[in-house]
Amino acid sequence: MKNKTAAVFLAPILLLLVMTVLSCAGDASARADDETAFSDIQGKEWILEEVRSPAGTVRMDRKKLEADGMGGVYTLSFADRLSGMGAPNRYFGPYTAGAGKALTIGELASTMMMTIKEPDGLKEKDYFTYLSNVTRWDLRGGKLELHSSAGTVLVFAGK
Repeated sequence: MKNKTAAVFLAPILLLLVMTVLSCAGDASARADDETAFSDIQGKEWILEEVRSPAGTVRMDRKKLEADGMGGVYTLSFADRLSGMGAPNRYFGPYTAGAGKALTIGELASTMMMTIKEPDGLKEKDYFTYLSNVTRWDLRGGKLELHSSAGTVLVFAGK
């Protein structure tokens, strides 16, 4: 009888312990963004979701872009160099990641394909200008944010 009583008494305590451990695991993922290293964003392809600037926010309508045959525009990845797809040109260039999430993007080079149509709200030359003014990076909720000196934030989702 004592074993049954002990089991009944210990079951809620064990349940509470399991729930506490699981809730702490959720907190760890929230803290993970603050503790990310630049290597956590390297080697992945990132696709632009929005541009937040003092003038307003431009959200990339990925379904419309796909329908218009431009689903692969405005991407980037960090490896030995920064590279990605503009609209429609491929680009690449040097970058330097520093302490405190500092990031400097050097002069970009791109292919010279003629643009037939650019996505609504964002011209390729503006995208390249935003990239060249980046001063720091951040990872929030799994989204890569590139912050520029002018207050513009490029928000990318992992692809």
